[in-house]
Parts: sequence; structure tokens; C-alpha cells
Amino acid sequence: MAWSLVALPCAAAVLILLVARSGPLAALTGVAGAVATLVLSVIALAGAPTGVSGAPFAEELASGPGLVMGDLDLPLAVALSPTSAFLVLVVTLVTALVQTYAAWYLADDDRRGVFHATVALFSAAMVLVVLSADLLLTVVGWEVMGWCSYLLIGHWSRRPQPRRAAHAAFMVTRVADVGLLLGTAVLVAGAGTSARAEVIDHWTSAAADPGTRSIALVLVVIGVLGKSAQLPFHHWLLDAMEGPTPASALIHAATMVAAGTVVLTQLLPVLLLSDPARTLLGLSVAVTMLLAAVCALVEPDLKRLLAWSTISQVGVMLAPLAAAGSGPASGAALGHLYGHAIFKALLFLTVGWLASTRGSTAASALAGSGRAHPVALGAWAAGLVSLAGIPLVLGGLTKEHVVAAVGEGVGERGPVAGLVLVSLLTTAVVTAAYATRALLVVTLGDAGRVRERAVMPTAVAAILVVLAVASVLGGLALGPRLPDAGHVPLALFVVVLLLVLVGIAIGWGLHHTGWQQRLVAGAPGRHVGSGLGVDRAQRALVVRPVTALGELVAFLDRGVVDTYVRAAAWGVLGASGLGTEAHRRARPANGLALLGGGVLLVAVVTGIVLLGDS
Repeated sequence: MAWSLVALPCAAAVLILLVARSGPLAALTGVAGAVATLVLSVIALAGAPTGVSGAPFAEELASGPGLVMGDLDLPLAVALSPTSAFLVLVVTLVTALVQTYAAWYLADDDRRGVFHATVALFSAAMVLVVLSADLLLTVVGWEVMGWCSYLLIGHWSRRPQPRRAAHAAFMVTRVADVGLLLGTAVLVAGAGTSARAEVIDHWTSAAADPGTRSIALVLVVIGVLGKSAQLPFHHWLLDAMEGPTPASALIHAATMVAAGTVVLTQLLPVLLLSDPARTLLGLSVAVTMLLAAVCALVEPDLKRLLAWSTISQVGVMLAPLAAAGSGPASGAALGHLYGHAIFKALLFLTVGWLASTRGSTAASALAGSGRAHPVALGAWAAGLVSLAGIPLVLGGLTKEHVVAAVGEGVGERGPVAGLVLVSLLTTAVVTAAYATRALLVVTLGDAGRVRERAVMPTAVAAILVVLAVASVLGGLALGPRLPDAGHVPLALFVVVLLLVLVGIAIGWGLHHTGWQQRLVAGAPGRHVGSGLGVDRAQRALVVRPVTALGELVAFLDRGVVDTYVRAAAWGVLGASGLGTEAHRRARPANGLALLGGGVLLVAVVTGIVLLGDS
């Protein structure tokens, strides 16, 4: 069953490519393949065997073909547990909705078949990461996602901006991936096997070298920070907004940026023993979640606002793994992964439809656009309510569990855990503020610009309704399938509620006093809109030095090394020219004299040699 969940979307991707020249047929095939995978994931969830306590991914139930390469055992196994089956269901649900949405969104795109095929392969790679019980298979899924993200972000490759964004995403994530590849290689080499259960057993035993373990986990964390768009690798996700909206929804919601959370949760027993790796992770997510939330508050473009929000919320996902103990960390992190996948997919797909009515995703262009259709306004509100963390809705429940997991015994886990907790609570305030701002922008505005009736396809409306209901009521599915997320004390519940209310008040106050507009239109908005100047810094610190070095190498090659070759060639050409000229001007007598001299020289040399031998 587990391999079928990977094989089915792969087969769908191949089939879509075979019919890619027919756009409607390719779209139909993509939707059918995604729905079939969703149905299979429901069946898998219903029949998923229960793993042993404390092993949410049920490595002990893994099965695979198995290979042996020298002294290295490669089982290539996958495992199905209630946790992994539930996560696969989330991935396949979002994928099916994105494929259906893309059938409308890219109806006039002559390359829509390639897009649908890439989405199918992308989802298969994420499913492989979730189900993998083998680190080699994890790396395979991880790498395939990187390639697919490059293709999706650069789908509109006839324009320079998407091409540049795709290259930036690919290069940044590839640089970070070097860390994950090296770290995984160290873990596998030390254990003598790529089976995750045996790797964990080896590196948590007394025989493991703590220094080597920490080095390996630090490298893995670097890879995760790159894929998860955490500082200092965050800017590629902002550039990814150049891709089609369905691609943004998929990358930001259920795949790619969430993959790092899954990988670190799978390796949590080893991560808990590596203080340097957790310190690096904690410092990065503490800064990232708060800084990105502040940037979302003043971002002039609503689609990029959602990108900043994703960067911040992925930091929230990773916070329990960086600062919590072994108990509720897994459940809290995976729970917020699930909640974020639902409400962020909803928000991206909604803003895509709103932008189609105004021709832009800029906040100024989308002012009042939500009133053009009640489904769009309701979906936008439901997604933002969940994002803001209103208690009892899906996003509120998952965020409360994250705060509870990080705050439990925080004084015993060092200053980094305390820093993560403070950043997390402050981020809750700012998140509610920018969610309020986004709701007010789309709800309020010039009534003259609001179209009385905007056409929304039935399929798009159904997608938004499904995701909106899940964003509000989806918390009902949290308990039985995911690992224990811990208990939220009443006092903590009240604290989080007060923080959210403070954030809502700040967002409302900024909007109605005019400060919001001044911040967005002023220097803060321009600076955030340019990605905090990371592109300029990258050009100054990386691109220009590398380009200058390349020009220097080219100059040395042409102006120095080639000079000696050219000089030799010039010498030969000059000598041949002189000989040609001398031959042209020479008289026959001179030629006979030269010939005679040559014969005489040969005779003298021959006589000397003969006399020497005698």
C-alpha cells in the first residue's frame, strides 16, 4: 500500500506527459490521478497499522526490496503508520485541489500539461519523504522536490522574472542541500545502514561519538533551513511568487517548505542529543518567525505577504523541535504542519482568484475585491482567522499546542529555548495584526471599484468552500492520528487568546489611523518589498565577486597563458615567412651552393662517426 501511494502519482505524471500536447486532456488526467491518489490515501489511513509507542512513523513496520553494497545495507524501505498516512492524506488532498484549481487557472496556458505533470511528480516526492523509513529514499524525495520546485516556479519561463526566480530558488536550496547530503552520509556511514530505525539506534547509543553526531545533525539542520526558507536562506521563497498561484499554494502549503519539519521529526531522537544542532535551529527560527511576521505587516503585495507568512509559520512549526522536550514536540510540529497546509492553501488559491478580478496582487489593487463574491470573502476570512490563531479553529488549536510544547519546562532547557518561547509569543501578536490588515484590505475599499458580480467557476468555489470548512473545523481531526501534542493549560489558553486579541487591535488601529498605509508606502514597505535588500547583498557579495573572478580567469587565460602560445606561433610564422621570402629571391647558384654545403656537412659527420668506431 505504501509503495502504491508513491507509484500512483508517478504514473500519473508520466501519463500526463504523454498527452501533454492536449491541454484539456492533460488537465483531466492530472485531476483524475490526484483524486485517485487521494482515495487511495483515505483507504491507507483507514487501514494503517498502529506502530509502537513513541515511534510515530512506525519504522519497525518498514518493508522494502533491500540492497547490499559492500559493507553498507540499503533496505530502501517505506512504512505506513497512522501519522504518516494522515500526512499523506493532507498532501494528496491539497494536491487534488491544486490540480483542479490549475485546470481553471491555466486554461489558456500552452504548457499546462507540463505543469500538471510536475505537480504530480512533486506530490509523489513529498509522499516518499513522509513514508520513507530509509535515509536514502528520503534524500531521493528531497532532491526530486527541489527539481520540481525549479520547474514550477519557472513555469512561465518566457518571462525573465520567473526564470530568475527559478534559478535563485534552485541555487539557494542546492547550496543548503549540500549540508543535508553530507550530514546524511555521515549518519549512514556511521551506522552501516540507511535504515532510519537502525541509524537512530546507533547514534543514540553509548558507542556513538558525540562530536561526529553533532556535526552530522548541524549539517542536516542547514539543509532543512534552506528548504524551509529560514534565515539566512529565506529570500528564495519570496522570489517564488513569480510562479503561477497553484504552484505557490502547493510549495507553501503541503510540500517543499514543510518537508524539513517531517525529516527532523523523523530524526528527533538523535536531534535531542545534539545541542549545537538544536541551538542553530532555535536561533534561526526565533529570528525568522518574528522578522518575517513584521515584514508581512508592511508588505505592499498580498501574495508576497502570504510568502512572508509562510516563512514565519514554518519557523513556528520548527520551534518545538528546536526547544521542546521529547514528549509533545513531534505532535505539536506535525499538527501545525497540517493546520498550515490547509489554511495557507486556502489563502493562496483565494488571492489567485481575487487577483484575476483586478489583474494584480498588490494590496492597493485588491482593496475591496473580496466584496465581489461572497465565497471569496468568506474563504479569505476563514483562512485569516485560522492563520491569526483564533482559539478553537484549526490554526488556533495547532498554534496553542506549539506554544504549550515549547513552554513546558522551558526554564530547564537553556536560554535558546527561552528565546524561542519569547519570539513565539511575540509572533502570535504580530501574526494576528497582519492577518487583520489583510482582511481589512480585501473587505474595505472604494465601493466604485467593486464589481457587482464576478464570475467564479463552480469548481473553484467548491475548492474554496472545502478548504474554508477545513480551516475552521479541521481541528476535530487532530487527535487520533497524529502523535500526542500535549495538553494546553487553561492559563496558557487565556494568554494566547489575549495575545491574539492584542494583535487584532494593533492591526485594526494601524489601518484606521492611517499608519498602516504610511508604513506600506514609506521606507519600511519599500525595503520589505525589495526583500530586505538580500538580492542586492547577494549580487554584491556573491554574484559580482564570482563574475569578477571569472573575468580575471578569462583574462589570464587569454592575455597571459595564450600569449606564450601565440608567441610561439608568431615565431614559427615569422621564420616561415623569412624562409619563403629568401627562397623567392634566391638565385639557382645559391641553391646549389646550399645543397653542396649540406652534402659536405653530412659527409664530414659520417667520417667522424666511422673514425670514432674504429
